[in-house]
Amino acid sequence: MSATQTAQHDLTQVAYWQGLNRKSLLRFFLLAELNRRPMHGYEIATSVASCCDGVRPTDAMIYPTLRELEEGGYITCEEAEAGGRRRKVCSLTQRGREAYAAAARAWSYAMPQIERAIGNADLDPACCAVVEIGEIKR
Repeated sequence: MSATQTAQHDLTQVAYWQGLNRKSLLRFFLLAELNRRPMHGYEIATSVASCCDGVRPTDAMIYPTLRELEEGGYITCEEAEAGGRRRKVCSLTQRGREAYAAAARAWSYAMPQIERAIGNADLDPACCAVVEIGEIKR
């Protein structure tokens, strides 16, 4: 295993776990953002970055996920003028709203277990802020 591969798969590194979190939560946060309002890919990536340690998802993460969601009937996308440019603006469909609700329910079941596990590691939550997708309230 190379040094890069070792670092990427070193379970003792916080960066390893943050990478897994970002990958596993991208769909959820993307649906959450589109639940707020229709957006184009750049807006979605910027909003998702605010809830993922400020790390902006790459185009290679956002656009294939948007395409997959569109093919599955969870979102619709239309060409529109946005910021003086033609952009593909995406909106949740009814199926997308149902998927977002199901994902939110699944995470609501997991969150108490995650909080308990964090406490068992003798750690306090990393942030005392109430975080909402797209903004931070203190």
